[in-house]
Amino acid sequence: MIVGAVSCPQPPLLLPGNTGRPVAEVEALRAACLAAVDELLAIGPDRIVLIGGRATSEPADRPPLSIEVGRLLLADYVGSVDELVVAGDAETEECLRLGRELAVRAEPTGLLVLADGSARRGLKAPGYSDDRAAPFDAAVEAALAGGDPAGLAALDAGLAAELLVAGRAAWQVLAGATEGGTFRATLSYSADPFGVWYPVSSWYPSD
Repeated sequence: MIVGAVSCPQPPLLLPGNTGRPVAEVEALRAACLAAVDELLAIGPDRIVLIGGRATSEPADRPPLSIEVGRLLLADYVGSVDELVVAGDAETEECLRLGRELAVRAEPTGLLVLADGSARRGLKAPGYSDDRAAPFDAAVEAALAGGDPAGLAALDAGLAAELLVAGRAAWQVLAGATEGGTFRATLSYSADPFGVWYPVSSWYPSD
């Protein structure tokens, strides 16, 4: 039973020591992530499942960046945590299947999804600029803000790869886990301070 889900981005800037000094944009993002996670933990799930993608460039013998960031956000949590790592290029149906398997768990479960949008939002972005990035991210934003699993399930995996979207697979696991449900959704952060779109959203069952 999914009792709540939070989606946070996975920038390495959130990891200790990566900025060298406090950076206002990073601290604002960190605060938004921690507030969303604290709200999820406050409802008292029996277990948290971290859901993160592994890029093809990341070695298989250590946790991917997504899981490292998720662990950091849960650093003060003393409850049970599972980690679900999905290949960043996994097919949509595989992602949905993994999510559906989470949904049938009997214990109250909270999801922490680690997912970035496009890294091609501007001339200084990691992937340079692509005019398709903003519309793609806008579709994700609408789905996250509207608590819309079908909107996430409909994301184009090929286009996401071209736009360097690190979160597509993890978002589609979320779609599978929440398929058919209705949710009170909040989008508490949405910005691309470094040319990568970072959303923070929370979903809670409306019934």
